[in-house]
Amino acid sequence: MKFLGEVQEVSFDGKLIVKGVCAPQPREMVTDNRRRPIGRVVRVFGPVTAPYISVEATGDTSLLSAVGKQVYVEGVEELGKGGKRRSR
Repeated sequence: MKFLGEVQEVSFDGKLIVKGVCAPQPREMVTDNRRRPIGRVVRVFGPVTAPYISVEATGDTSLLSAVGKQVYVEGVEELGKGGKRRSR
């Protein structure tokens, strides 16, 4: 379980907007600190260093009570160059 970010607001179409610290894959499950499902990642947008994530909430989640909560995601791949550069 990896920290995704904090829920900033609810959009006009009923999706949660999370200010993230990493960029998850689309359709990944988003949970709270007790591993209860909150929703799924729909879209990642904004700057690369601090992306915003649009999360489609599940039916049993109260949207307004989710604002301000810290959310988590399972298995996020780190972005960027990794490893060494090849030599010829």
